[in-house]
Amino acid sequence: MNIKKIIVILSCGLIFGESKQLYATIQMLDQVVVLDLENLEVNETINTEFVEDSQCSVWNNENDCMLADSCEWMMGECMDSMLGSLNVPHFVSLDELNGYWFVTAIASGFIAQYSLLDNTFIDAFFVGDAPALLAIDPKNQMIYCSAVGLMFMDNMSDMTPTFESNKIKVLSYSSIGLSSNNEEYIIDSTAPHGIAINDDGTEIYTASNTADWIYKINTQNDEILGVPMDQNVSNPPDVITQRLKPIQCFSVQNKLFISCSAGNWLNTSSGETTLIEGKLQMWNSDTMELIDSINLGEHTSPWHIIKSPIDDILYVALGGSEDYETAGVASVSYYNDNLSINWVTNNSSFDILHGIDVSSDGQRIYASGRGDGNIHVFDNNGNYLDNIFLGQMTMLGGIAVEKRGLPNIGDTNNDLSINILDVIKLVDIVLDSMMYHPYQVYASDFNEDNSINIFDIILLVESILYN
Repeated sequence: MNIKKIIVILSCGLIFGESKQLYATIQMLDQVVVLDLENLEVNETINTEFVEDSQCSVWNNENDCMLADSCEWMMGECMDSMLGSLNVPHFVSLDELNGYWFVTAIASGFIAQYSLLDNTFIDAFFVGDAPALLAIDPKNQMIYCSAVGLMFMDNMSDMTPTFESNKIKVLSYSSIGLSSNNEEYIIDSTAPHGIAINDDGTEIYTASNTADWIYKINTQNDEILGVPMDQNVSNPPDVITQRLKPIQCFSVQNKLFISCSAGNWLNTSSGETTLIEGKLQMWNSDTMELIDSINLGEHTSPWHIIKSPIDDILYVALGGSEDYETAGVASVSYYNDNLSINWVTNNSSFDILHGIDVSSDGQRIYASGRGDGNIHVFDNNGNYLDNIFLGQMTMLGGIAVEKRGLPNIGDTNNDLSINILDVIKLVDIVLDSMMYHPYQVYASDFNEDNSINIFDIILLVESILYN
């Protein structure tokens, strides 16, 4: 790729802190902000720009110009598109095994990679088609990205497609950046948005926001199985329905959870408009059969979802409606194939809650306000605790909270156990540290002298023998 990679990091210094961090996308400012969870203060603000070297001026006719990426025909000349200068970071995802974080730029079409150690920019890869959400496979270092196509927002809640995309983009990553072998999965419906991956990376799941279909993709044999989400309609996969409007998927063992923003639905056959309640669905991902569905209320517009690390509970960000006080957070339990609501917290100050995540101990829930510019904090009983204001017109998007933090020194494979396998890995890293992941390199500096060499191997062996 011939890409200019420009990263401006505004910070007081690069410090490997002990407290965990929260990453939040600020879509209107092309930024990702990093918060310290202990004091809820901003650690860093990262301005992102991933700009291809412009080739627009070489085109001297309108047809060629319009076919070129990030170009538009104006005043008889081919010029850089105004949209091409915007990134709009939309969703952020963490690889806490190897030490990376990734962000989608839904307007410019890039996926970017950073180090979790110090938020250093590593690489950006252009995938196009408005990359939306990510599913990460840390063990195999693979990224799966839903590509919704160009979209416009209606009241920053409802999505309407203006350019068809039916692709799941596939990238691999390493310590030196992102790469592609031109692999992608093509489903039978447009606008795949929600995406999830199972525990061993053998299956990914995606939901079409326009057709109300979900798909299971086998990453081993590339088989794709699709089923309609709404048995009351059972529309073909290539027909735009937008009755349930699925947003995000989340996989837990053999269960697949899907948030559905729903809302007003126009029945094109009868011409009647029906108000559909926001929903959370639970599917058996082995059989692709619906297990249970629960209504979260009219005008609630469920958005992102996350599972508690300590309970069989899902937390749902409710986008709500500007005409109703329905924005908030819902807690939903799943037990014996049944969904039940534990609590719903609403407040008139909430404005389009979008992203959501939970602390590693399961005690704190964090939600981003796309309309109000706040990161809101709740306890796991639904009590409102705190917030940090990140600015007006920021249009906050997805968020991600660190769960594991830095690996232990000596645990070079980050499996929470220090043994002979770590020694073998350390020998490899001493021979060529440039080819290893940030967390592997960090854990290899056993004597913490900012140098990885034979002395670290000796100290690690002694530690294993005498402890």
